[in-house]
Amino acid sequence: MQNWTEEMWQILLIGLIIGFFIGYLVARFTNGSVKAQKQTQQELRKAQDTIAEQKAQLEKHFVETADLMKSLAQDYQKLYQHFANSSTNLLPDNHKEIFALTQENPTLTDKPKQEQPKDYSEGSSGLFKHES
Repeated sequence: MQNWTEEMWQILLIGLIIGFFIGYLVARFTNGSVKAQKQTQQELRKAQDTIAEQKAQLEKHFVETADLMKSLAQDYQKLYQHFANSSTNLLPDNHKEIFALTQENPTLTDKPKQEQPKDYSEGSSGLFKHES
């Protein structure tokens, strides 16, 4: 080989480094898996944005539903008070106790609780039945 000077070695080393760098960039941008990875990341971002938007809509829906239910309960209470108050003037005396009872006690009926039916028979049956 010829005598290699220090400048030649430096140029060769710099050229090699530049060549590796250019090769890396070419491989990076032409590689299909990188493109697929970027596409997957974009799809993931879109899905996350969609989920966040749906979550916000759902939260808004439940807040609005709660407000409507609250106003419905208040309107029902006002309607009931209206019926109860106007019943004293409009109904005959023998029907006034209906609203009087419900104002004192919200339960209209005071039925005694019935015992629940049993889902088993009295005594043993089947395999473990003792024959005498």
